Amino acid sequence: MSKIDVGTAVIGGGVVGLSCAYSIAQRGGSVILMESHERLGEETSTHNSGVIHAGIYYQKDSLKARLCVAGRKALTQRLKDWKIPHRIGGKLIVASDTSEIPALENLLQAGHGNGVSDLRLIDRGAMRKIEPNIAGVAALHSPSTGVMDTGEYIRVLEARAIEMDAIISANSHVAGIDIESDSIVLHTVERGDIRVRTLVNAAGLWSDVVANLCGFSEHVIHPCRGEYATVIARKAHLVHNLVYPVPAQYSLGVHLTKTVDGELWLGPTAKFIVDKRDYESNRRPPEEFFEEARRLCPTLRVEDLRMGPSGVRPKRVGPDQPAADFLITRQPGNRRIIHLIGIESPGLTASPAIGELVCDLIAEGI
Repeated sequence: MSKIDVGTAVIGGGVVGLSCAYSIAQRGGSVILMESHERLGEETSTHNSGVIHAGIYYQKDSLKARLCVAGRKALTQRLKDWKIPHRIGGKLIVASDTSEIPALENLLQAGHGNGVSDLRLIDRGAMRKIEPNIAGVAALHSPSTGVMDTGEYIRVLEARAIEMDAIISANSHVAGIDIESDSIVLHTVERGDIRVRTLVNAAGLWSDVVANLCGFSEHVIHPCRGEYATVIARKAHLVHNLVYPVPAQYSLGVHLTKTVDGELWLGPTAKFIVDKRDYESNRRPPEEFFEEARRLCPTLRVEDLRMGPSGVRPKRVGPDQPAADFLITRQPGNRRIIHLIGIESPGLTASPAIGELVCDLIAEGI
């Protein structure tokens, strides 16, 4: 088959890979996006609740903190300009009793350190004015948190990238990679060989597999499934926006999210799994969400809960290990290969800033 010569190939058509391709094309670079599925964003990008994070939880000066704060500003502007359904309604992180208030104070300081300037601690009375049906003694209020229609955003971002001459190649599975002195050759069954100067590995759950094809085998993705329960429609009015508990060990905790479509979701959980494609086996039944739901919203009843969707996070670390930052790095010994590994939450929010960072790395590596 004939070879296609392009400046940069991005492997992975989720929101992060697509953001990289969009930014490269916007800067005038030639780029091809390789996605193994028929449509973009079929995995982690659309298997979540579409939360726009403010940047509260992450260690100061980490990539997660920096890129989330910068990405939120760019993302919310795009959502407005492109008329993508979204709602910046704010979030409460709730202390269920006084023992959790120090954790809220720590989150307040962390958020301020990351540049999230609009956070404030509020008492029970102020909390009930925002979310009348939520129980707790105090809360951290984040007005700039919101939700969005991720699927619509991906569709518009793809169209905008194509308008700027980005090549979007779906149904293109990269089965092999040859690294030559002045180029990189991607071998696909569906599209033949593609020769590029620069490679961006944004393959999400499969970023460790792509890294291995490049000879970079230091990192392993640990898939972690998050499951949701949904609340029946006639009880969806009980929560107006987003309500979180104090964060759990592997996630931000099972929380209540009013989606952009007006549905009320409870979740996600955090369960490490073996198969990256396993969205459904041994699912947690809805009634097992009830105690966590009732702690936040006592008005809910067990019969109000139904089985919801699920998603899989691409974590860099396994069970019982401290949370890891994003890894965005050039391959040792080859400045023309850039790996994005462990891009979990807040990857959606951070994605515009990740795209810009990758463009900077490409420019520095030429």
